[in-house]
Amino acid sequence: MMFEDPVHYHLPVLEDIFYSPSDFNDLFSLLETELPVQSTSGSETNRLVFSLEERKQRRKISNRESARRSRLRKKNYLENVTEQVDRLKAENRDLKNRLRVVTHRCQAAQSETDRLRLESFVLQQYLVELHERLNSMQLH
Repeated sequence: MMFEDPVHYHLPVLEDIFYSPSDFNDLFSLLETELPVQSTSGSETNRLVFSLEERKQRRKISNRESARRSRLRKKNYLENVTEQVDRLKAENRDLKNRLRVVTHRCQAAQSETDRLRLESFVLQQYLVELHERLNSMQLH
């Protein structure tokens, strides 16, 4: 008995592609379809045509289901992105409000600092004048 060398299949690795169990079932159902042995008889030819038509119909159904799932995934993705955009807009609005409050407080603190510096300068000048008067009184 002669044995043929085993057939090795090299399948490409597709990253970032996820298949649902339904996708695998569709693929396996296509693989499980019996392929008839070709002969020249009319009945076998009809069976081959029917099998090809059946496979085409199954593939069409599978493609429609896959497209439906793809649309559903896209819809869910867009809903999630829309929700995320809404959350980020609300967060941005809150951060702008907080920035406005902090900026207002900073400006108020700066105004108070400027007022206190001016008051300190005026008081220092007054103290210098008082010191000079005291010195002049002591000299006389």
